[in-house]
Amino acid sequence: MPEARLISPITRQAMAKSRVAAYCRVSSNSADQQSSYANQIRVYTSMIQKRRDWELVEIFADEGLSGMKAENRTEFQRMIRMCELHQIDLIITKSVSRFARNAKESLVYVRKLKLLGIGVQFEKEGIFTLALGDEMLLNTFSAIAQEESKAISQNQRLSIVKRMEDGEYVDSNAPYGFRLMNKELTVYEPEAEIVRSIFRMYLNGCSTTEIARELNNRRIQTKTGKGTWRSAKVAYILRNERYIGDCRYQKTYRDTTVPFKQYANRGQEDQFYAKGTHAPLIDQDTFGKVQSLLQKRQENFSKVATQNIYPLTSRIQCSECGSYFRRRLVSGTVKWACCRHINDRNACESSYYSEERIYDGFTAMVNKLRFGEEDILGQVISRLESAVLLYKKNNTAAREMSQSIAELNAKLLMLEQLRAKGYLAPEVHQTQSRDINNQLAKLKKERQTELDSHIIQMLDDVKHLKTILEELEDPLERFDEKLFTEVVKAISIDHNDEMTLTVIGGLRFTELI
Repeated sequence: MPEARLISPITRQAMAKSRVAAYCRVSSNSADQQSSYANQIRVYTSMIQKRRDWELVEIFADEGLSGMKAENRTEFQRMIRMCELHQIDLIITKSVSRFARNAKESLVYVRKLKLLGIGVQFEKEGIFTLALGDEMLLNTFSAIAQEESKAISQNQRLSIVKRMEDGEYVDSNAPYGFRLMNKELTVYEPEAEIVRSIFRMYLNGCSTTEIARELNNRRIQTKTGKGTWRSAKVAYILRNERYIGDCRYQKTYRDTTVPFKQYANRGQEDQFYAKGTHAPLIDQDTFGKVQSLLQKRQENFSKVATQNIYPLTSRIQCSECGSYFRRRLVSGTVKWACCRHINDRNACESSYYSEERIYDGFTAMVNKLRFGEEDILGQVISRLESAVLLYKKNNTAAREMSQSIAELNAKLLMLEQLRAKGYLAPEVHQTQSRDINNQLAKLKKERQTELDSHIIQMLDDVKHLKTILEELEDPLERFDEKLFTEVVKAISIDHNDEMTLTVIGGLRFTELI
């Protein structure tokens, strides 16, 4: 009889662990919401660490943000990007409403993750998205969460409109030159003097562009301290009635349906004008003169004949001298040529190119990218994904920041527990919580800067380009102006008749025309 002998392995295979992330969100910065936020972090950290078959990737958390638009939630978007790079196997979250209050967005992201083989586990509703039949439940709960959000929004809107009618509404966004103190607009002198000088310069004959240039030369900061002064910002200040102590309410309005898009109010909704709601910064006489001058200049400007704009206008640059191409009619044919060459043939070696040849070059490039066997964009995306994965894997600075953020969140939770038990005075709790929240905000900003590399942005852009081109079901037979405007960022043509097109993502493709 044959004899069998057991051969034990030298090393046993380790248990494969699922890489798990948790997502938390609170919609306001109130103390109760902050307590809920800290609680969610503590619960999910503990839950994941207790499972031997789970490995904690990170706790993603958005504070003080609505769940209606995913694009506004930076941590949510960062989590989705990590999923696309196959760094997460499972996401757990408290409820459908924490994940998203927009039913359409909720299903879009869940299906996207499902295609990547990543499940989402909703604790409250007991839904696991990789399980058969659970998508119907998710659809139902998402719709309920969306309706709850709509009801809350409508109730808030009615309350705001009532306060507008009574002239009691105070916008939380104070204009430049004011600060919001005890729910009242108060003049902030360091900025108020700049506003007065803007009005004086305009009445002295300066244009809004010249005023913006002067403010930038003097290194005057904008309200946010970011960006530069532009003519549109200056014009907004000159037209703003709040500088004479009045308020015009409901200059914009929102849709009553998801995703609550905002529009300029051009008569679609009632507006309310309240006088003397706060201390003025500019006197009535000065403000009236500025409005008259603005109106006069607007009327003069509107009389100027508008220039014809074509798809190629200010798009083509000469590779030889750097000048832009202009449109010309030559023997009944529309042609484009370098403006220096047009003025003096000897000044530039460039030549005239028929509009049809340029359009054909664009059409040929699009067809190669969309229908070519090489799948050029697919190869580019694959290489960029590898580069991004390597970048994130070696990014120790971002990992250390994430660890510091987790530690600060734990401190916040401890402070909240001490306050609840009466061991910590309210004013001490408030001061220490504010300091920690400031540290958290700074760390999150630094981490986002660390993660937002040029490679990641380029990958997103190239994926977007591929998505646009995949909408084409058949090869292009004629020039598509909409597609051209959407994907082409710049064009250059050299004296060898080579046209280089720069498209979304900074990719360059050359066609002989």
